[in-house]
Amino acid sequence: MRSVSIAMDVLECFTRNHEVGATQIARELGIAKSTASRMLSVLASRGLLERRGSGRYRLGLRLFEYGQLAADRLLLKEMGLPVLAELRDQISETVQLGIPLGADVLYVDRLEGTHGLRFHTEAFRKVPGHSSSSGKAIAAFNPFVARAVLSAGLARQTPYTIVDSERYRQVLATIHERGWACSEEEFEVGLSSIAAPVLLARNGRTQAVAAISIAGPTQRVLGGRSEGIATAVQRATRSLSQALSRVAEVE
Repeated sequence: MRSVSIAMDVLECFTRNHEVGATQIARELGIAKSTASRMLSVLASRGLLERRGSGRYRLGLRLFEYGQLAADRLLLKEMGLPVLAELRDQISETVQLGIPLGADVLYVDRLEGTHGLRFHTEAFRKVPGHSSSSGKAIAAFNPFVARAVLSAGLARQTPYTIVDSERYRQVLATIHERGWACSEEEFEVGLSSIAAPVLLARNGRTQAVAAISIAGPTQRVLGGRSEGIATAVQRATRSLSQALSRVAEVE
């Protein structure tokens, strides 16, 4: 815990200084210069700091990425809730808002359906991206996520999980063409889902930053309703994408 505390104190120094070296850090924090030097080196190795040619350090881009993620997640939850509520009332199944977290999908919001099925366990909070419709919908429209998933490996969750990388790439190409993804019992037998990506333009490139999905028993989600559910989910993601784009333009 002391190391964590020192690391936070070191980062705090950069709120007062643009660039700092080990000598100044040691003096400000009252720690040994060797301790300050090691801490700066570790933080730089993780991208939180950037080492300059002079041997001094400044804040790294990784911190900016963390801040951007936090802002995106708060904004997504705030603007996504009414969209999720409308979709849940329309379909009567559980609706979810997921974001990429490395090779996984983290569900930042979920509204349970009206049929009694509940997803309260921690196992349904974060799931492998390759076995979820949300993960595939995001990866099909975000090459960085697709690479993260493939690098992590396609671990088998059920007998129906796609574990062949070439097959996975083909599925992503199909999803990109039609605009929505399906997971047919790939994470848990008996449960299936349909998802579409939330798209946002950044730095001249439009890519997925999240996904909205409908999840439930396979028979109810895919048994003759898949096209209608897919259309409803795509309508919801377009609505959220447009709302996020308007906010981005104002900012």
